[in-house]
Amino acid sequence: MAIATTEAPATSSIAEPKTSGGKKGQGSRRRRGARVAELSAARFFLIKTAGSGAVELGQEIASENEAMVESFRAGGSYAVITEWKAAVDLSTGAPIIKKEAVKSEK
Repeated sequence: MAIATTEAPATSSIAEPKTSGGKKGQGSRRRRGARVAELSAARFFLIKTAGSGAVELGQEIASENEAMVESFRAGGSYAVITEWKAAVDLSTGAPIIKKEAVKSEK
């Protein structure tokens, strides 16, 4: 005599990968363009040690990678300096003060 069962078949523990309901690869990512513009105006200096606790800028270094290496060799630290100027934007009818990076002439 055969016994009929009404159990549902077991689900496999290896299932197909789940897909997200949202758009693929289009999350809320920030553009790097603004940050690159900020970093291009940055200047890098080794820090001189002063007895009074004040920070003195030492030798200027061309890039942050070189500044890291030189500060490691010297056992000191380095500073990143950015220079900005205020500019007024009147395009919307209301004055809006924005910052603009100042490029250094080398």
